[in-house]
Amino acid sequence: MQVTKQNRQTPSRASRRQQIIDAAIEVVAREGVAGASFEKIRQHAGISSTRLISYHFDSKDELLYAVVEQIVSQAVGFMQPRIAAASGALAQLDAYIRSNLGFLASRPTYLIAAVKVLSVATPEDSRVTHEQAEAPVRALLRAGRDSGELRAVDEAVAAMAIRSAIDGAAIRYSLDPQLDLTALADQLAQLFTTALVARSNEQNQGRTPP
Repeated sequence: MQVTKQNRQTPSRASRRQQIIDAAIEVVAREGVAGASFEKIRQHAGISSTRLISYHFDSKDELLYAVVEQIVSQAVGFMQPRIAAASGALAQLDAYIRSNLGFLASRPTYLIAAVKVLSVATPEDSRVTHEQAEAPVRALLRAGRDSGELRAVDEAVAAMAIRSAIDGAAIRYSLDPQLDLTALADQLAQLFTTALVARSNEQNQGRTPP
């Protein structure tokens, strides 16, 4: 296994690394990627030298990658138990949408930092990010189709539509913090679950077929 800076960390060094990532998230959210210099991150973290940042991260890109990793990890930790607690594919789809936007509403600094980092990602990085984000949605749609609970649809298109709606809400919030993400989550969850529920399952869900 290749030895990296991260897996060489002692507890104290791991704590310092985490301190730098947390500061970077705050600075990126406030200043944007271009304005998030090591010096500004150093000041926000309250550490003595930018050399301490360079010890843990070879470049700004590596630090930004760690920022995105942390945001994704925290989001997954928030969402997974809520999705797992839902019974059936339709309820899990509802929980996926609500918990994703619920996490962003609870961590607005994470939301804004993620939007700003991803806005300057390379096309290849953007493609990989979108594919990774859409994969669990496709799996959920496939499971719902197989169980007969959800309509048989093009999973790639439906997953793209769901992720685009969530990502679009995040971008709108970064521009307008007065946006009510909870209310928006309610509307998006209803919109997609209504659109994707199987016709044979609509009566059970208390919905009138179109």
